[in-house]
Amino acid sequence: MKMALSTLFFSVCLTGFAQSAPTGVQIGYVDLQKALQTVEAGKVAKESLEKEVQAKKAELEKLQKTLQSEAEQFEKKAAILNESARASKQAEIQKKIADYQRNYAESQMELQKKERELTKPIIDELRSIIEGLGKEKSYQLIVEKNEGAVLYAETGSDLTQVVIDRFNAKNKGKVTKKK
Repeated sequence: MKMALSTLFFSVCLTGFAQSAPTGVQIGYVDLQKALQTVEAGKVAKESLEKEVQAKKAELEKLQKTLQSEAEQFEKKAAILNESARASKQAEIQKKIADYQRNYAESQMELQKKERELTKPIIDELRSIIEGLGKEKSYQLIVEKNEGAVLYAETGSDLTQVVIDRFNAKNKGKVTKKK
């Protein structure tokens, strides 16, 4: 009996809420990640970052191979070394491994910082365009599609391409590839 009353009460509340909701509310969404990767400035930023990533990756791989080779050489010669020489060489290799790991972590942080530096101005401008678009088109709400806040959206509400087009139109000729 209590369950039936609870269900009835809940249904009445939902019906009342749905009827009192404002009509004509306009909600849109933008896929900022797609916009960032599609606008010309975003493509240039991504290309620049990719070059740095590849350079760091090559540098770290070279260092890793050197360490691996040194460790293999140590294993081959460990049996013929005296105790103190073996301990000294092992400590030296472990220090180099620790340095490599620190270098790897620092490289990751540097690349993340560089990505933020390259993308922040673009994202700020995209947000400005989104705000202007919202005011111009009388949207009450525009949300970011990939942040998990949108569970359903009609395709007609996707403003991503409009934002991309406006960004590229506004910045035509401003974006130059860095060498």
